[in-house]
Amino acid sequence: QESSCPPSAPRVHSRLGAMAVLAKMSAVLGLALASRAVVVASGAGVPDADIGFGVSMPMLAFGTMTMSNKGCTVEGAVEQWIRLGGRHIDMSLFYKTQPDAGRGIKASGVPRKELFLTTKVEGPIGYNATIDQVINQDLPQVGVDYFDLLIIHFPCPTMADFPNKCGSKFKQERLDTWRGLEYLKSTGKVRAIGISNYNTEQTMELIGAGYRPMVNQVQWHLGYHNDTFLEEMSALGITVEAWASLAGPTKSHNIPGVSLGDARLMTLAAKYNASTAQVALQWSVNKGVAPVTATCVADHAVSDLKAFDFKLTDQDMTYLDSLKEEDPSMEMIV
Repeated sequence: QESSCPPSAPRVHSRLGAMAVLAKMSAVLGLALASRAVVVASGAGVPDADIGFGVSMPMLAFGTMTMSNKGCTVEGAVEQWIRLGGRHIDMSLFYKTQPDAGRGIKASGVPRKELFLTTKVEGPIGYNATIDQVINQDLPQVGVDYFDLLIIHFPCPTMADFPNKCGSKFKQERLDTWRGLEYLKSTGKVRAIGISNYNTEQTMELIGAGYRPMVNQVQWHLGYHNDTFLEEMSALGITVEAWASLAGPTKSHNIPGVSLGDARLMTLAAKYNASTAQVALQWSVNKGVAPVTATCVADHAVSDLKAFDFKLTDQDMTYLDSLKEEDPSMEMIV
């Protein structure tokens, strides 16, 4: 079932027709078709997704926005996450916390090759600016030689259009920026490349030009998800990631979401002797969507990393799919 459609993931006019076009385009370009992300068990208990070209991505990431880590430093939160077993760190120049995240990564003592590090290019900034940002800002700030994943943070050039209000405008700028990502991948500065907040039409701009993003990070959580969009991305071999995966940072955007304090979610979690966050995270991963989360609290971090120690039934997955926001005034929990 589908709930409200995210702005970054609008429905197409004809689902069957669109899926046929996507499948045909995938075949022409030699893209792998998949009903969802290919997930294999990892040593830490967090599943991995094979996102293509020999790259495996842990399906649970730690976000580094300051607002998502209230009550602690980003440096301390990142170090704690890694020491507790987390391996995927999601960063951005826009967050202004990359130096802090880099110090946390170094302090953890975990070898670089065991980590999966993501950063973002801040919109369609063009070929040269993309290369310059990664080489002269992102890599030095984090203190590493390469990133595992580099994505274009949003498809529009200004935050006034966030997450995606520009539609088909700035197509050439998006393609030019993507070529910068391709160059960085060819030089080994990044292992995988992708997009964020792109709708299907904007994604197809890249596909039509002969490119295939490996990841598309969009807003996705209980009460706000679009399964048609997920199927479209999967048909193109693109793994979907979820920002605001626990619905926390969405209240100020007037976006619906099911709070972790929702009584229906609490009742279901009790059935598994699990936390509501664990249920929400596993629901997302079971659908093939990799959530980005964050916390300053060690117990919460441990709980998040153990979200895959039980198995939601198909019936409960269907029930979770159907949930919609019950009380818009309820305070969201990050």
